[in-house]
Amino acid sequence: MSEQHTIKLGMSIALTGPAQGIGKQLYDGALLHFNAINNEGGIAGRRIELIVMDDGYEPNRTVHNTRQFIYTHNVDVLFGFMGTPTTAAIRPLLEHSKVPLLMPFTGADFLHQEPKFHVFNLRASYRDEANEHIKFLIAEKEHQNIALLIQADEFGITVEKSLTQALARQGLKPTVISRFKRNSNDVEKAHEQIKETSATAVIMIGTYEPLATFIRLANNAKLGLEFTSVSFVSSKELFARLEPGQAVMVTEVVPDPNTCQAKLCKQFRRRVKAHSELKIDHILFEGYLNAVVFSRAAKQCKADYSQQCLLNNLPNVLEHDSDLKTLFGLTTQQKKLPVYRSYSP
Repeated sequence: MSEQHTIKLGMSIALTGPAQGIGKQLYDGALLHFNAINNEGGIAGRRIELIVMDDGYEPNRTVHNTRQFIYTHNVDVLFGFMGTPTTAAIRPLLEHSKVPLLMPFTGADFLHQEPKFHVFNLRASYRDEANEHIKFLIAEKEHQNIALLIQADEFGITVEKSLTQALARQGLKPTVISRFKRNSNDVEKAHEQIKETSATAVIMIGTYEPLATFIRLANNAKLGLEFTSVSFVSSKELFARLEPGQAVMVTEVVPDPNTCQAKLCKQFRRRVKAHSELKIDHILFEGYLNAVVFSRAAKQCKADYSQQCLLNNLPNVLEHDSDLKTLFGLTTQQKKLPVYRSYSP
């Protein structure tokens, strides 16, 4: 198919390194829907080409990949980029090139507060997730001494700010804020810091490997802590690394794909079932929904597909598409994307 009959999407994610489980799920989920669309003839005769590049969850590699997408591959949009520090690093490229960034896998504030580039978010913000953590730990579990375990980069700083603000509204401060390096399991120092405090709960911000390591250290020390984390962690990958019976709450930005009864949930489960290598989880579902929203917005442009038409239709799809409104429980009055919860088995 000729290039003018192709819609090109560039996707920079971790396919190697300690966060690769997240990137692979996002990519596989998106591909699951895009392959179905292409098998049905594409969008107004245009095939969707999803070009993926590995950044290992390292910002300098994301910048390199983004330059390749924009200036070598001439992509129509950047799609499903993974992470706050990685996305923050490409802001100058977004502002200069005007290539849209669609459905990034991050709830960072700078993507929600009138940025100087084209962006469309299909997930609740980290501010919304932070509020859910404080509600859970304080209002429901009655904790007063809450420690923060924070990945030391833009991701950690962003969520830390939202968490400290949510705590302040309850008249509280973090018992301690302990940090660890991105793409490492070096959480021993943070564990020792938290161990010396009166903390009874820890909100953990990072990827699944270091957080699972921290939980094991805390349990071996018999600290009796309660744990929570945000959606980026990948609840499936984190829960798979825990001892049976370990209680952890993770906030999510999509409904539970195993149990939800909306039309899109049933379609997703049916398509996953046809691929024995895929396993249902929230991030696979989010990647799938990212592709659904993109495809439905692009279809509104019919034969007159353009970048501007796509940008105009993305908000309209979320506001008017009955399948998506049912899935997220959106009404004319309630347009804010919800936050959900997962609990370890």
